[in-house]
Amino acid sequence: MKKIAILMLLLGTTAAYAQKARPVRYVNHTEFGGLFGRVKYPNPYNNNAEQVDSKTSLTVQTFNGVQIHEKLSAGVTLGIDWYKTALLNPIAGGVRYDFVTSKNVKLFGTVDAGYAFAWFQDDSEGAATKGGLMVNPGVGMKVGRPGVAAFTIALTYKRQEAHITKVPLWDQRERFEDRVYNRLALRLGISF
Repeated sequence: MKKIAILMLLLGTTAAYAQKARPVRYVNHTEFGGLFGRVKYPNPYNNNAEQVDSKTSLTVQTFNGVQIHEKLSAGVTLGIDWYKTALLNPIAGGVRYDFVTSKNVKLFGTVDAGYAFAWFQDDSEGAATKGGLMVNPGVGMKVGRPGVAAFTIALTYKRQEAHITKVPLWDQRERFEDRVYNRLALRLGISF
């Protein structure tokens, strides 16, 4: 009888403990910065000879999610990337993970994967811009006391696809480009 009473008491306490709600912690990480890369493309005005240029673009993004574990957060990332000829709006699922945590400095990893839309792109007549798949892994550092806002700096690799339909030239019936933007992103931000 004692054994059954102890077993019932243990089961009752574990069931009561399982019903204890863990508070959900909201996480926001907003950043702005630059996208840096080199581009190789055929120049139609020079017998399609390949031309190489350095490109710098502006990027802004915000990650909104919940803290799943002490070191792990998951959520949705929304952004705007201003390339020279395309304005793309990536929407992605994102994960943030704190690798090394000290009192005031944290090293974190970040991964975002999703799709970029061209909602705010204003194309000329006869042209059309469509977005494509996007992936953005990287590392960063947070500086700030735990439980309050922290300043961040992140270095990531961003790969983003786009399909551009252009106005045909001379005797062409159609003209388009399937672009892949491979960029190194350096962002500053705030996280809370």
